[in-house]
Amino acid sequence: MDVILHVGAHRTGTTTLQQTLHHNHQRLKAHKVEYWAPQMIRAGLFDGLIKAADRVSPQVVAQARTANQRIARDLHRLDAAGTRTLIVSEENMLGSIPASVTTERLYPDAARRVARLRPAFARHCTRIGLAIRSYDQLWTSMISFTVKRSGRVPDGDQLAGLVAQPRRWRDIIRELRVVFPRAEIQVWPFEGMVDAPHDVIARMTGRDLALPLEPVEGVHNPAPDIHALRAAVEAGPCAGHLARLAEWNSGRWMPFTEPQRTKMRADYAEDIAWLRSNPGPAISYIESPEDIVGPTEEERGVRHDEGQRRVG
Repeated sequence: MDVILHVGAHRTGTTTLQQTLHHNHQRLKAHKVEYWAPQMIRAGLFDGLIKAADRVSPQVVAQARTANQRIARDLHRLDAAGTRTLIVSEENMLGSIPASVTTERLYPDAARRVARLRPAFARHCTRIGLAIRSYDQLWTSMISFTVKRSGRVPDGDQLAGLVAQPRRWRDIIRELRVVFPRAEIQVWPFEGMVDAPHDVIARMTGRDLALPLEPVEGVHNPAPDIHALRAAVEAGPCAGHLARLAEWNSGRWMPFTEPQRTKMRADYAEDIAWLRSNPGPAISYIESPEDIVGPTEEERGVRHDEGQRRVG
């Protein structure tokens, strides 16, 4: 049995993909494909495995050992039942949004987090799926969620720190490669693939066949708009931060300046160029025929707008 770890990332269409997997669970099962959803994982299956590095105590280590044993038994049971492929989808395997924003680093402890999954999955894991996104849109979406949760709006220095932070998608990919050296790392861009969860599922499972999957409709975990952010700040401990939202009256918030966005887009373009250059036999890049970083939001048009509303 092959295990595919879909590790996210956050704000790259993960919820849309997960909803598609959930909605088509029985259809996938008919093709001997099983799916472990975040709800199942967070209900106790991964107890002790998904923790920040500074929260790993002896108790957490014991929980992780028990979880790895429990997962190994479940994998054996699925294998014995004839399951050919298991998709495990949980974006918190890489880390959390608050940790990335607070430390001003992209998933700072991703390697250590993913390494805790190795005892359970190393034998079966043949593929790891990772969606990536342009840094200006990624950090804006992440910050929006932390503002909604805490009511605190980052200041100019914090925003500049996120622009200058050194970790790139390439670092995450290399770390995944080190932890699971026998697994293929499949990477796809949010910008080109958010509207194609069926294609992503087919490629992740290694089957370019027309699975009879039904589409899912509606908005899936969109970033809060400016009205929701204002309400969160007003109700929180830092009402004075409202001034940092003053110039925005409607729509989606964009905290970064145009020069900052240009820099972040250039960083992302370098990642895409690296992926296109065939960086290794175990790293594959699934690219949409659409241009990834060239068009502006206005040029992408309605389809891109719809994708932005389904970013979870």
